Amino acid sequence: MVVDESGRDERRLRFERDIPSLERTLGRAFAARYGLDVGAEVTAETVGWAWEHWDRISEMDNAAGYLYRVGQSAARRHVRWARRRIELPVEPRWDDAPAMHGDVFDALARLKPDHRVAVLLVHGYSFTYREVADLLGVSEAAVTNYVHRGLARLRSILEKNA
Repeated sequence: MVVDESGRDERRLRFERDIPSLERTLGRAFAARYGLDVGAEVTAETVGWAWEHWDRISEMDNAAGYLYRVGQSAARRHVRWARRRIELPVEPRWDDAPAMHGDVFDALARLKPDHRVAVLLVHGYSFTYREVADLLGVSEAAVTNYVHRGLARLRSILEKNA
């Protein structure tokens, strides 16, 4: 075990430095994909798993993408195969957004999971297409398609409800 001058474990210091950003990214992605409840559970399990394997994880170029896959595996234990309503986060708030007809969050919940994740991360949390591509383990072109198709479907749903 490597210990710094203050007696703290170097592994723990690296984890405490790096995990908040990873946890925030993963939490947003898992909440978008699985809903708030399952997303929170999966995020917590994934962070715990990351701690157990931190020596390997901390050296990865795309730790968030790897942990997203780990979380998807963990989610299988939480997701019920029966249709259920996905509760999405209410953040971020778009104070300057025009008034919309229909419930945007209900419409988002009706999107395919990859489309919903891409739309929320790109337009809700200002992730770049590259960041979303790295997280999901797909190409930027795939993210472009997810966002384009997701937004088109959202427009369609919201226009029908108008």
